[in-house]
Amino acid sequence: MKEINIYSLVEAGNNLKDEILEKYLEYNSIKIKKNEVYDISSLVESLSEISDDINLFDGFFVGYSIPQISKEFDLLRFHSDSIVNIEIKKQSTEEAIKKQLNKNKYYLSFLDKPTYGYTYIVNEDKFYTLNALNELATTSASEVITVLSNQKHTEVKDINSLFNPSNYLISPFNSTKKFIQKQYFLTNQQDSIKKLVVNETSKDKPSYFAIYGRAGTGKTLLTYDIANEYISSKQKVLIIHCGKLNNGHIELRDTYSWNIIPIRDIWSVKLIDFDLIVVDEVQRIYPNQLDLVFEAIRKSKSIGIFSYDPKQCLSKWESNNNIEKTILDLDNVKKFELTKKIRTNKEIAYFIQGLLDKSQVKPIPGNKNIDIHYFKNYSSAVAYIQLLRQENWTSINYTPSRKHNHPYELFSVSNSNNAHEVIGQEFDKVIAVLDRHFYYDGNKLSTKGYKSKPYYHPTKMLLQIMTRVRIKLSVIIIDNEDILENCIALLKHE
Repeated sequence: MKEINIYSLVEAGNNLKDEILEKYLEYNSIKIKKNEVYDISSLVESLSEISDDINLFDGFFVGYSIPQISKEFDLLRFHSDSIVNIEIKKQSTEEAIKKQLNKNKYYLSFLDKPTYGYTYIVNEDKFYTLNALNELATTSASEVITVLSNQKHTEVKDINSLFNPSNYLISPFNSTKKFIQKQYFLTNQQDSIKKLVVNETSKDKPSYFAIYGRAGTGKTLLTYDIANEYISSKQKVLIIHCGKLNNGHIELRDTYSWNIIPIRDIWSVKLIDFDLIVVDEVQRIYPNQLDLVFEAIRKSKSIGIFSYDPKQCLSKWESNNNIEKTILDLDNVKKFELTKKIRTNKEIAYFIQGLLDKSQVKPIPGNKNIDIHYFKNYSSAVAYIQLLRQENWTSINYTPSRKHNHPYELFSVSNSNNAHEVIGQEFDKVIAVLDRHFYYDGNKLSTKGYKSKPYYHPTKMLLQIMTRVRIKLSVIIIDNEDILENCIALLKHE
């Protein structure tokens, strides 16, 4: 997307034929309708009545959306010392104006510059802003002009480089305090699903909701946000986590009095007492445990939310149980699929996809967030992992077997969580390790050379490990030239 002078944009909108205007907008990567150009024209006219300085209208990004989360801004202007955001509405309510200004302020706060946010209402010819107390207030066109005049121009060649989509996915586990204080916003898709869930529940019959999607799509935040909505309205909520509780779970339970239990404790809780039961990572539940939840929901005519990623089954029995089908076969179950990855950037997502399946290679947009390291022996690899840990990288071990010793334990690092212990969590920088026991069976990544069959499949644990990453991934390869060659080929595929 290019910067544009919105005075020029208005001149084009008012004078060009529709087909030429469409080409002009396309050339500038602007995706707005002609009536929206007219709304911008009203803004320009309002400001031009006070000042005819064309520089006021220069350097704007029009209709920019943050990648992956589809958060859109009408007008953005970036300069070395500040950011100006102007939203334009034909008409609106004060409540809606304040909500949008706060939301935009939050998204722009990660750029760490003073931000000036305004909403221009066309039908009123009036500007609104947030004052020092974060209250909605009217302001004048003169003030907007003063702010624009004081900006020092700085050309932005790649606006996408300013925004990291993963900043906007707050984890209830790794950012628990921010989650409780609601220092986050849901994406449009998440918010839409939440409204449907809240509005479609019934007191006369049980309500079932399936929320599913791949890693990094925001299932956990959405599910826990819905749970928090019910808790705030004084309803009894139980969260069942199908695994071991992490530190975030424990903080929610002990500090904020949430009812959270690991799946192993399901027999000790009177499920029928709850208005809402959330089963998180439900793909890992046993059928008899799921039947217990179903029975309680039916008897109490309560609400059940089942959150899962069908690709995150770590053992053969989890896949064979096909819990997803059992849930989707329920009468009147409402299904919601989250489709847009937020946490993992496209670069890492495409790399993971190509690493696991060579037939799924996609052009990778750069490789600045992926590091590849090769070591011949385990001891030097472990030494390097320890070095990375000192630099705030997170190492995640493959989950050990209770009965057998497997080769991946040779590169396990002490004081690191394993693949099962990090389910649902996220980390800025993650280390993933593949040794000589990984190979390609046709196009699919697999493992060989184990004396006994691993209870938890190594490639599924590798997927779990890699999909915990938010920003950077370091892949350590031990004595495996084929894997190294494919990784290099993936990163060269641009």
